[in-house]
Amino acid sequence: MAGQENNGKNEDTLTPTNNEGEINEETDCTNISEEYELLDTKLDELNSALDFLEQKNDDIHAKLKELLQSNIEIREEMKNENAELNSK
Repeated sequence: MAGQENNGKNEDTLTPTNNEGEINEETDCTNISEEYELLDTKLDELNSALDFLEQKNDDIHAKLKELLQSNIEIREEMKNENAELNSK
């Protein structure tokens, strides 16, 4: 026809068919799902590490409170002993 050139190219090859678009969309969804799963796994690992650190911190805090209480008791005993020695 006049005014229309085909240049030997089929216009269908320039744009993806519906089937190709669906495949690309499925691939994108699969990639996104895999990325979310990887991210979820990493967040679980971080959460576990933070739980571990929190437990260690709680243990250290409890030991420090014990030590502080022990020091208070020892100082009180020493104070009482000094008071007894000074009163004699």
